[in-house]
Amino acid sequence: MQRPTALFRPVERYADALSPRAHAGVAVVSFCTFVGVIALGFVPVTRRIETSGYTTTDLQETTTRAEVDTILRALEPVMDSVVLLSVLDYVFIVAGFFLFFSLHSLVLHVLAPRGRLALVPKIGMVLTVFSRLLDSLENLWVILMYTNPEDYATVLIGLVNVSETLKWTFVRVEYPTLGIAIVLALLARFTAVFDGRTEGS
Repeated sequence: MQRPTALFRPVERYADALSPRAHAGVAVVSFCTFVGVIALGFVPVTRRIETSGYTTTDLQETTTRAEVDTILRALEPVMDSVVLLSVLDYVFIVAGFFLFFSLHSLVLHVLAPRGRLALVPKIGMVLTVFSRLLDSLENLWVILMYTNPEDYATVLIGLVNVSETLKWTFVRVEYPTLGIAIVLALLARFTAVFDGRTEGS
C-alpha cells in the first residue's frame, strides 16, 4: 500500500490485519446484525414508544428545556423501551462500523496497486469513524437526559442538536463514498479501465 500518513495509518493497519476472505466474513456478519437490529429491534421497539405520542427522534430534535420535559414525562410509561432502543442503537453503531470498515478494507485490497485511487476507501473509513463517534455521543447525551429527568444539564440539549447535525453531515458524505469505492473496485477488478495507472499515479 502507499506510504501511510498519520491520518490513514490506523485504517491501513485494520485493512492489513485480516485477509480479504476474513474481511468478507466480518462484513456478512455485520450486515446481518445491521439489518436484524433495524427489522427486529428498531421497528417493534419504536412502535411501542410511539404509543406515548412521541419518539426518541422528537427528543433529539427539541431545542428548549420545556419541550424536553414534556417529552420525558410522556415517555415515562414506555421508558423500558426507550432504554432498550438506546442499547440497540449502540449495537447498530458497532455493526455499522465493522460493516463499513470491512467493505472499505476489501476495496482497499483491490485498489492498493492503483495509486491514488486507494485514497477513496481510506477517506471512507475515516468518515465512518467520525459519523459513528458522533452517533454514539448523540445517544449518550439523550441517555443522560432521560436517566436524570429532574436535574439534567440544559447544555445536553445543545449537545444533542450539534451531534445530530454533524453526524448527518458526515453520513451524507460517508454513504456515497462507500458507493464510489465499491464501483471503483469493481471496475478495477473486472475491467481494464485502470490498467494504465501505475503505483503512485
